[in-house]
Amino acid sequence: MNEQDINDQFWKAVDSYVMDVQAELAEHIKLWKIDLSVSEVHEVIGALVARQVSLSIQLAGAPQIWNGHVAPLILRSMVDTYITLAWIFEDPLDRSRKFIAYGRGQDKLVLEHHKAQLVAEGKKPEEVPYIKNMEDMLNTQRFTFLTEINIGSWSGHDVRQMAEQSGCLDLYRFAYVPFSAPTHSMWNHLVRYNLRLCTNPLHRYHRVPTIRDDPSSEDYLYRAAKYVEKTFVLFRDKTKTQPSVRSSFDNLRRIWTELAKSSEPSDVNNDDI
Repeated sequence: MNEQDINDQFWKAVDSYVMDVQAELAEHIKLWKIDLSVSEVHEVIGALVARQVSLSIQLAGAPQIWNGHVAPLILRSMVDTYITLAWIFEDPLDRSRKFIAYGRGQDKLVLEHHKAQLVAEGKKPEEVPYIKNMEDMLNTQRFTFLTEINIGSWSGHDVRQMAEQSGCLDLYRFAYVPFSAPTHSMWNHLVRYNLRLCTNPLHRYHRVPTIRDDPSSEDYLYRAAKYVEKTFVLFRDKTKTQPSVRSSFDNLRRIWTELAKSSEPSDVNNDDI
């Protein structure tokens, strides 16, 4: 297989993944028995699983960000989502309700900040269209005057505690923590990606700002697909569903493995979390 054929097959596999993972999501949700008396559980859990799929699809469609500058931001969000989902599954109804209440409260907080800013500018908030639209949206879920604002943690625990309690501490240690550095622009990321040593020996080898050219790597999409697969496995285990649809992750990995045998060794690390 020549280089062009390998390249064509690679991108065909990526396109196939996007279609397969959406079909996989639809099949999982279809087989999940809905109990309308606890609709919050289905809404929260379903939305979190769909979020994982959405993020992996967006990453798959933007190969220009398969680098250490941007891809970790998406992967960190996916790890965070997985930990949240795993923790909610331990007590679905109570924790789903807390999750929803906190999110509504955050929306109300933003709304109140907007109102205060308008008043400071001498304007009447009730006459501003986007304020009414925000209130209408919030009122479809719960009247704003009944919505409480919680400025602390929605779960009452930090992420490490949630990970430990839901059995995914390794994911926290080896994925959440490392990906937090680029997400929050911490020193241990900046020193590698946005600084370089000055070439003037008289300047005591201080570091100067730079934008490192980080080559694109399919490993970032591999990881995203793997996190989606972990999410589906968790979903099946907790909901006792058994979809017959093929695994989008397994299919992507199989094709890439075959292509790797026909070309240079892949930089995908199958052993990483």
